[in-house]
Amino acid sequence: MRPHAVTCASAIRNAITIIALSQSNPLKAVAELVENSIHARAKTIVITRGKDKGQHYLRVKDDGEGVRRNADGEPDFHYVATHVCDSIKRRLKTQGTQGLQGEFGIGLLSFWTLGEDLLLTSAGDDGRAWQMHLRKGDPSYRITLRPALFPEPGTEVLIRGILPGIKNFSGEKIQ
Repeated sequence: MRPHAVTCASAIRNAITIIALSQSNPLKAVAELVENSIHARAKTIVITRGKDKGQHYLRVKDDGEGVRRNADGEPDFHYVATHVCDSIKRRLKTQGTQGLQGEFGIGLLSFWTLGEDLLLTSAGDDGRAWQMHLRKGDPSYRITLRPALFPEPGTEVLIRGILPGIKNFSGEKIQ
């Protein structure tokens, strides 16, 4: 996989913007990210609110299966970015499982209620770490190889440019 950027068509971009902005509760956005970790069979999920180089961030890191792989064994970020609203949970619900959160496949887009940038990192079968970068309001995404001495299994979601209300999140609020 070579680093590249992709842009959605205008109609799709507008639909995605409307869907992403429909999520107004930042705690629900965090819950969506945690649900993604649970569905990836994570045994450990760590939520960190911090500050790096003067910039606030929120990180959700897990030890789950990571992002599904493409034919080359690399995280299939292209699939993630282009299959908004394609939800396995919605398909399960039609088969009789009720009460599932996140059934519309828009969990990653909910980061718009938390901050400006989302960096999604997952290792490929070869152990190299790949990263997808999304920006609030920007229909394109960027996939790059992330230098890592010892890439860890699982997935890391890092949201930078945290919005003012999120800077005061505490463990009590998230629970």
